[in-house]
Amino acid sequence: MTQYHGNNCFRSDFSDAEILQKVSEITSPQAQVCDRETQDDRPQSATPQISWKAYADGWVTYLGQHWEEYTGVPAAAALGFGYLARVHPEDRPRLLASSRTCEFPPPSYEIKFRLRTREGTYRWNLARGTPANPDNQEVLEWVGTYTDIDAIAKTQTDPQAELEFLSHQARSEAKFRAENLCEAGTVRDAGRDYFHALELFTNLLSQRAGNLCQLLQAIADAAVEAIAGAEFCLVALLESDCSDLKLSAVGGTDNFSGGKTPHVQKKLLWEAFATGESVLWRSEYHQGLLPAAACAAAIESEETGRLGVLAIGNAKDSTAIDGETQQLLAVMGKQAAMAINNARAIEILKKQEQLLDLQNELLIRQQEELENQGRRIQQQKLQLLEAAKLKSQFLGTISHELRTPMNSIIGFSQLLLRQHKQLLSAQQTEMVGRILHNGKNLLLLINDILDLSKIESGRTELETEEFDLAHLVMDVAMQFGNQATEKNVAISVSACLQNQFIVNDKLRLQQVLVNLISNAVKFTHQGSICIEVRELDSDRLIITVQDTGIGICETDIPHIFDKFHQADQSATRQYSGTGLGLAISASLVKMMYGTITVESQPKQGSTFQIEFPRNIKPNK
Repeated sequence: MTQYHGNNCFRSDFSDAEILQKVSEITSPQAQVCDRETQDDRPQSATPQISWKAYADGWVTYLGQHWEEYTGVPAAAALGFGYLARVHPEDRPRLLASSRTCEFPPPSYEIKFRLRTREGTYRWNLARGTPANPDNQEVLEWVGTYTDIDAIAKTQTDPQAELEFLSHQARSEAKFRAENLCEAGTVRDAGRDYFHALELFTNLLSQRAGNLCQLLQAIADAAVEAIAGAEFCLVALLESDCSDLKLSAVGGTDNFSGGKTPHVQKKLLWEAFATGESVLWRSEYHQGLLPAAACAAAIESEETGRLGVLAIGNAKDSTAIDGETQQLLAVMGKQAAMAINNARAIEILKKQEQLLDLQNELLIRQQEELENQGRRIQQQKLQLLEAAKLKSQFLGTISHELRTPMNSIIGFSQLLLRQHKQLLSAQQTEMVGRILHNGKNLLLLINDILDLSKIESGRTELETEEFDLAHLVMDVAMQFGNQATEKNVAISVSACLQNQFIVNDKLRLQQVLVNLISNAVKFTHQGSICIEVRELDSDRLIITVQDTGIGICETDIPHIFDKFHQADQSATRQYSGTGLGLAISASLVKMMYGTITVESQPKQGSTFQIEFPRNIKPNK
């Protein structure tokens, strides 16, 4: 007889009668086996006993009727390698290896494995196989049985039960041989065409499948080629909104002339889709475009669900499509469902890959743009640094040039005031006094600008020495005693130091104290100014300047140490100044490795506090 496997067709020297004899022989308790793993076990036979046929690579071409009863899976769905889904994962390699032998002639075998039942539990089965064509060296086909042997566990502890089991075994095997002859006869007559059609359908799909549209057309064409008697095939898929079945592909149009399109009743398609069962329709009186015979089956699987309908038809012969064709179309519907699902998954993956490519391209562009922006920002930063350096140099140069003539103006004003009795009238003396006062104020502003430019350009260095901190604070406070007295503001100094001597830059620390105390005197019109010096620990000191002045708004506190910042920026402001004093003080305290903070509330005064180490090393 002729056997089909994949794309190969070969002739077996083993007759159908001999195959039936082989199946009968391996069910006998006297069968000889060669598998060392089970050769010492007694042959078992328990209900049900499943007959099977397979190629040497494990591809099953036939499963008996007990397969579906035992596993709950239709035999058509388990053909090929589908049966392995019910075999325990640990036993699959051994089961496949048992039929792949290099010996000639190939020996029969027995092997135990676990098979999953329809209840979902695994039970031990005994697989027996014998070669169906042992004299053929090119292709080997096996026939055999699967027998449930879980019941043998009970016979190992009960001798009486063992005798009953062996008696039942003999009866069931005799019955099985009779049933097996009938099943094998059916396989001999119709199975070859059935499985050949399935293999042809699968091969055609694998050869022609492309994108989803091409796959649907390939399904329609392959069904016409694989199924004898099918003149056309329709593939209808469910719309995305589940409202209707949309015709997606038509196969066999070459069989119709005059541009006619094959037609199947929509009721037939919906019946197959709604029930999930294949539907056969025949008409003895062919009228119009309706075929003489048609069959529709649902395109569905457990993994995909119900996707649509696969329909075939014959225009003239009402007997061309029968029950076997109906079953065949149902299996093809399952294969088509898996193929469509795979194609859709591939299209989704392709779209995702395209999206990822676009996203990657966008990210690359964004990265390039960020790199360009980074380079621009870096270039702007360098330009700003260069501009700040040039500004500081310019301010230093201008301040120096302004301070020289200003010192001359102040000096000449002082000289004139010392000789006012001989040279100046009272009015002239008052005018020269104004010149001297304004000149000193202007000199202070110029000195602030010069100090700021030196600090920004990094040309300011601390010159440390040891001195008495308490005396320094007292001396600075006394400089503002007259101004405080004129405003009726009291100044108090408190120094609680175990060691009054520190190492620091005396002039720079004095400049910081002058800025803080002068601001306190400037912005306090009543109340008091308290200056406190204390030790935080043996290595760090704190100087606090607290006043009861006008205070600082909460929004201005974060910017109080910024350059050129003043609470009142208007041209008509009440308090003069450039807004550099606190900025210079903060920079100098930072150079002393200290910190400066402020706490203030409007109309309640301000508290400035500087914290710094007792001893400062120039190269620290």
